[in-house]
Amino acid sequence: MPTVVEGSVPDFKVDDRRLLEWYINEINELKVNVRLNTEVTPDMVANEKPDEVVVATGSVPIILDIPGINRDNVVTASDLLLGKKKAGNTVVVLGGGLVGSETALWLAKQGKKVTIVEALSDIIRAGKYVPHMNRIMLIDLLKFHGVDIMTSAYLLEVTDGGAVVMRKDSGTRTTIPTDTVVLATGYRPDNALYRSLSGKIANLYLIGDARDPQNIMNAIWDAYEVAQNM
Repeated sequence: MPTVVEGSVPDFKVDDRRLLEWYINEINELKVNVRLNTEVTPDMVANEKPDEVVVATGSVPIILDIPGINRDNVVTASDLLLGKKKAGNTVVVLGGGLVGSETALWLAKQGKKVTIVEALSDIIRAGKYVPHMNRIMLIDLLKFHGVDIMTSAYLLEVTDGGAVVMRKDSGTRTTIPTDTVVLATGYRPDNALYRSLSGKIANLYLIGDARDPQNIMNAIWDAYEVAQNM
């Protein structure tokens, strides 16, 4: 899943923003030494001679191997939410999980014409469980803001002006004219640092999305359990 930073961007995620602000305040109050814009390497860790090392390097978006996926009009949901990329007026969101659906709603509320393309027969079904009422509310909001939802469909190719999709049931191909294709097809653990340190550090822990991409609550519990047992 995206970090709490990306997840707190949409206007309807105010609770996530408050959580982020609380953590920043606590870190400042506790005078935690935070080094920004610094890549951690095995040599750097060794030089610090730490008693314990907790790796919380998060996750990275899964990029599907599809023709045209590297075009300039294709962006990840994470890059879009962080402001690294911009979306045009018409958008196809590939992936109807929680991230894709919330990103689609966020874009639709900006006045953009949005279509979700989901391989399963319904949206917000893949990935970690989403409470029923939350799921129904999000689906209702998507409908209210005019988001088109195409289920049981696969993305075959991205062109300069459209997304070529195929219906799973009929096998028919359709080109959806679009300015931007947003990838929200899941995340994989970014655990390269952990693997490079494994066997070299006695007390080494892997937590959060770096262990298993889930949600904010699971990441917090991961960290709590490790901290309690140090």
